[in-house]
Amino acid sequence: MNELSIQVAQAVIAAARQAGYLLEDEAMQSAPELVELEKPLFVKMFQAFREHLQKVNRMELTADEIASMFNFAVGKGAEMAYNFMSDQKQDCNVNGLFDPRMSLYVDDRLMNFLKAEPVAARLGGAFVDFQAENPDIDPVLALFEALKWVMRISEHLTIKLINKYQ
Repeated sequence: MNELSIQVAQAVIAAARQAGYLLEDEAMQSAPELVELEKPLFVKMFQAFREHLQKVNRMELTADEIASMFNFAVGKGAEMAYNFMSDQKQDCNVNGLFDPRMSLYVDDRLMNFLKAEPVAARLGGAFVDFQAENPDIDPVLALFEALKWVMRISEHLTIKLINKYQ
C-alpha cells in the first residue's frame, strides 16, 4: 500500500471507530471471496465513473454524485456480504452508482439497519474532510481507496448483523 492509501484507510477506519461501526481492537469481518468480488466491481465502478464524466462533460463529480457513490459502496458491500452469507448469487452490476437511491436485495432486518444508520454519510464525510485537509492528493485515487474501505466496513457490519441473528 502506498502512503496515500494508508492515510485514506486510516481516516475512514477512524470515522468507523468513532461511529461505533468498528470497535477498538476489533478485526474486520470479511471473507476472501468478498475481497475477490471487489476487484471486478471496482473495475466496473471506475469505468462507469469515467463514462459518467464524459457523458456530463465535466472533469469532476458534484457533491451529490460523490455522496451517491458512498451510498452505493455501503449498499453494495451489504448486499455482497448478505449474498455471501446466504449462499445467493452475487450481482456485480453498478446500477445506482450515481443515484441517490439504489435497489438492494437483502432481508428486512438488514434493510432496516441500513435505513436507520447513516453509514455512508459518516464515512463519506470523513473522506470529504480528509480531502479538504489534503488538497494536493490525487482526488480520484483517494476517492476509490475510500470507497473500498467503506465497502469493507459495510461488509463487516452486515456479517456481524447476520451472525447476531443466527
